[in-house]
Amino acid sequence: MQALYAWEMDHDTPVIKLEGQLKTQIQKSITLYLTDLSYLIEVCQYSMVDKAKRLAKYIKTEEDQNASTSIAANAIITFLQQDAQLAASVKKEGVRNYIDEEIVKALFTDLCSKPKYKEYCALQKPTFEEDKEIIQFILRKVFLSNKDLEHHLEELFINYDDDNALLLHIIGKYVDSFDVEKKDTFFQSMDVWEEEKKFAMDLLAKTIQQNDELIALIQPKLKNWEMDRVAILDLILLKLAVCELKYFPTIPVKVSINEYIDISKLYSTPKSKDFVNGVLDKVKNELLEKGEIKKFGRGLVE
Repeated sequence: MQALYAWEMDHDTPVIKLEGQLKTQIQKSITLYLTDLSYLIEVCQYSMVDKAKRLAKYIKTEEDQNASTSIAANAIITFLQQDAQLAASVKKEGVRNYIDEEIVKALFTDLCSKPKYKEYCALQKPTFEEDKEIIQFILRKVFLSNKDLEHHLEELFINYDDDNALLLHIIGKYVDSFDVEKKDTFFQSMDVWEEEKKFAMDLLAKTIQQNDELIALIQPKLKNWEMDRVAILDLILLKLAVCELKYFPTIPVKVSINEYIDISKLYSTPKSKDFVNGVLDKVKNELLEKGEIKKFGRGLVE
C-alpha cells in the first residue's frame, strides 16, 4: 500500500525502486520480530542478574534471599535461548545492537510488581500451561504497555506502529501452540515470510502493470463518485483487492475482500469500509459473471 502510494504520487518511479523499498520494509518487520523475541528472553533471564545482585548485598532482606529465578527456567524461554536458528538469525540481523539493558531492567522491574508474576514465582514447579500463561501475560501486560520500550523501538523501526502489536500477537499465537517436540514453532513464520515476500513483489508489480485495466473495472462502480474524488488510499486498496481477485488464483475471494475492508478501517476514512465493500462486491459479481475469477482449490471462490 505504501509503495503504491509512492507510485501514485509519481508514476515515473521505477518499479524496481519500489520493490527495493518494499523488500527493505519486510526485512525490518522480520528484524522487529526477532528483537521482540530477544527482549522476551533478556527480560526473563534478567531474573538471574537480579538474584545475583540481591545476594551480593552486605545486608540481605528476606525478599532478597527468596528472589525467584523460575522465569529464567520457563520451558519456552529455555527453548528460545537454546535455539540455534534464533541465535543465527539474531546474529545475522544484528539484533544485539537493539537491546537496551536499562530497558530490560525496567521491563523486569515492572514485571516484578505484577501480582500475576508473584503468583507464578510462588509456584513450586510451574506446569507447562502455567509457563505458557506467564509468557502471554508478559507480552500483553508488560511489553505492550511499556512506554520506554515503545519509544526505543519507534526510534529503531519506522514500521513499529504498524507492525509491533501484530508481531507480539503472532508470538503469542506461537506460545499457545508451543510444543517442545516441534523445533520450528517460532520460526515457521520466517519461511512463510520469504514466500510472502515474493507474493508482495508480484502483487506490487501486477497492480502497476494492470493499472489501466483495474481502473476500468473499478470506475463504473463508483456510483455518484468521480475518480478524482475517491480518497487515494481507497483507490489503492480497491486496485490491490481487484488485482488479487483476478490475477492471484490461490487467494480466496472472501479473504481478499475481507482483508482490504479491514485495512481500510485502519488507514482510511470512517466511511471507507462501506465504500470499499460496496465497490468490491460489484466488481466481484461482474468478474464472476464473465468467468474471469479463476481460483484453484476447493472453496476458494466462495
